[in-house]
Amino acid sequence: MKMVKATREGLLGGRTASGYVVDTVVPFVALPAWKALGGFVRVRANGRTCLAIVLDVGPWNEHDDPYVFGSARPAAELGPDTRGRKTNGAGIDLSEKVWSLLGMTNNTMVEWEWVDHVDQTRVVRTALDGQVTS
Repeated sequence: MKMVKATREGLLGGRTASGYVVDTVVPFVALPAWKALGGFVRVRANGRTCLAIVLDVGPWNEHDDPYVFGSARPAAELGPDTRGRKTNGAGIDLSEKVWSLLGMTNNTMVEWEWVDHVDQTRVVRTALDGQVTS
């Protein structure tokens, strides 16, 4: 699993890069690579784990494939993003649902990894029941 700083997506009512309207129901994350959209990840923090779908691109950068698909650290950790904005060093954004399921209270470190074969009904159950999965 990759350990990186996580931030809260926020933007309720706004649209993600995939066109999804941000709400408090669906467990999703943002990763800084367009090719990641639609993939599934397992996220862990505070002794809890949940599954989420990648529905947004970010935080900060949009083409950080070496981090998202390889072993590199997030480019956002190095300072300004590709547009020259000062970053907070985050490598993943968490939706309100994921933030809540993991018991997050501030921007802190989480672990995440790709999940190749996802039973999508487990993700739906996570959204509807608020259950934390392993």
